[in-house]
Formats: sequence, C-alpha cells, structure tokens
Amino acid sequence: MKTLIDLTFILNGTLGIICTILVLISIKSNRNVNIYLAIMIFGTSIRFISRGFLALTDQAERILYFSQSMYFVFGFALPCLYFKHLIFPQLRFEYKSLLHFILPTILMIENNFHLLGNFLDAELKGVIIFLFVVQAIYYFSVVFFMLRNNIWKKTSQLEMETEQTVLMKRWTLVLFSTFTLLLIRLFIVIFFMQNDEFISDNYFVWINSAAWFVVFLMILTSPTILSGYITEISKASKAVEFQPKQISNWRIKPTTKISNAQDLQLSNKMNLRLEEYFLRIDEVIEKKNYFLNPGFTIEELATKLEIPKSHLNFLFKYHSETSFSDFKKVVRIKKALELIEDGYLKTNTFESLALKVGFTTYNTFYTSFKEVTGLAPQKFIDSQINLVIA
Repeated sequence: MKTLIDLTFILNGTLGIICTILVLISIKSNRNVNIYLAIMIFGTSIRFISRGFLALTDQAERILYFSQSMYFVFGFALPCLYFKHLIFPQLRFEYKSLLHFILPTILMIENNFHLLGNFLDAELKGVIIFLFVVQAIYYFSVVFFMLRNNIWKKTSQLEMETEQTVLMKRWTLVLFSTFTLLLIRLFIVIFFMQNDEFISDNYFVWINSAAWFVVFLMILTSPTILSGYITEISKASKAVEFQPKQISNWRIKPTTKISNAQDLQLSNKMNLRLEEYFLRIDEVIEKKNYFLNPGFTIEELATKLEIPKSHLNFLFKYHSETSFSDFKKVVRIKKALELIEDGYLKTNTFESLALKVGFTTYNTFYTSFKEVTGLAPQKFIDSQINLVIA
C-alpha cells in the first residue's frame, strides 16, 4: 500500500509538471498571474516527485530533512499574490511583492539552522510557530475577503452573469478550497505531531497530493481554464466582457407560486408554448431596436410580438427574474456596450450615448449602467484602456 501511495506521488507530480508547462505557455496575457500560479504548481509537483522517489528508494533520512526545511511557509503569500493579481491585474511586476517573502525566509532559516536561537541561547520554536500561525491566518483572511467581495459576491438582479464570471467563481472556489484543506492539515501537523527540535511537514502528505490532483485535473480537462479563462480572466474582471445568453433570465419553472385563479388558468394555457415565447422575445431583442425608444411600453412589445399583453405580463411576472422595466435597462445598456466597443465615444459624449440607447437623461443612464455592469461609465472606459495597454 505504501509503495502504491509513493507511486501516486510521482504520477501526480508529473501531472503537475504538465500543468506548469501549460500555464507557462499561456503566460503572454498576464505574466504576474500566471507566474505565481506556475510557481505554486511547479513547487508542489517537485515536492511530490521527490517525496515519491525518496520513499521508493528507502531514503527516510532525506525525506525527514526535506520535510523539515519548512519551505511551505512560502505557500501563504503565493496564493494571496495570485488572487490579488487575478482580481486587480498589474501591468508590471511589483518589486514590493517580494516583501511578502521576508518573514517566511527568516522562519525557514531559523527552523533549519537555529542561528538566532543559538545567538540568544533560547528555544525559539514556540515563537516560530506563533509567527507561522499569525501569517497563515492573515493571508487566509485576506484571500477569503478579497474573493468574497470581488468574485463570489451574489450577482444583482440586473447584473449579466457571463460564462467568464461563472468560470471564475468555480475556479477560485476550487483553488481556495484546496488551500483551506492544506492549511487545516498543516495546523493539525504543527500542533499535534511535532518533535522538540524542529517543525516538520512529514505527515499526511497524501492529503496534499489528493487536493492538488483535483486542481491538476481541472486544468487538464478544461482547456478553457487556460486558453479562455486564466489567460483572460484578469482582463475580464477589469473590462467586463458581456456575453449574456439571455438578458431576460427566463425560467421554465415559475419563479413564484401561482395562486391567482386567473393566472393559473393562463398558466395551463401557456405551459406548452413557454419556450416559443422566450425565443420570440429574445429574437426581437437581437434583431430590432424597439427598446431604444424612450417611451417603449410592454403594450407596444406585445403588439410587435403579436402576443396578448396579458401573456406578456404573465411571462415577466412568473417566468423571468427581471421585471419589464429592469429588462429595458439591461437591453439598453447592452446596446450601449456594443456602441462603446464600436468606438462611439471617440466622437460623441456620454450624454449623446444615453439618449441614443433610449434614456431620457444622463443621470438615469449613469445609474442603470452602474447597476448592470457594476462600474460607472468612465471607470468602464478606463478599464478598457488598461486592457488595451496590457
């Protein structure tokens, strides 16, 4: 059984090396983000391969020496820097990021060579563990709140959740869950399974291997993570790429319970045609510009679609997560985004854009734009400029 586990370390490490190569290949888009990710994966992979090889060749002393090196303290700053640059991309490497590695370096050297302890003639293992724990909790908290506030936040009713957004949430959740599991394992090892001389990581390494295997597998089986996600995700977080499948957020199952007798009767009548109605409405949105008329009403939409107004009201009441008024906002902002992408603002003002897409004032346009995209109009333009520079 032990031999089998050691073989899996080598195989898993090999998968990690392949993932490292894939990340490095995709490094062009965001060098900081991918380098941090590549370092984490490469370091982890080398550890698994070395551990498996040393165990298979019965080099127990080398394993012990390797595990007490405490290099894993660098594993707190790296995920934090990775997620930070994923959410807030930088154009150049920030040398101040190296400050994050000063304390881990000191802790690692002291744990291995006891230089300060010998100089002071004192046992500093307790101090090392204390600083280790404080550092771990600090970085864990920073990463958690950073992800919660910027990626995992619940999308508002008006926000258009794109495939990129969904993928970002899934990827960061998998990676953060992996780090959380590894941190729990490490705390158990540090507090309950240590000798008196040094801090070692030589227990339950298979948990690390299993957790990272999930990450490696996600990268290898989901090409979009590298080709369309990790390489583009920082750009997407700044320059919101909107590719909504259905602006209206249609739902076959009623969003609220239908208790009104008249609505129940209408529901029975419309059930078999719901998807047809959804497609007709979405087709009108794509091909026509009815909503660019400031006074466009649901009655007029019903007439254009040749659908009874009562049916249309029913659809927005029970089968859409967006009210008709909010629906108009999203359609208009989507059109505004298309015009911005086509260079409309190079020769026109925001006020002109607001009127062109159906808003009667710039203030209502500004409020709606921020509700839908999460960014004020000018900030959105600035993010586009940064994207082009990057």
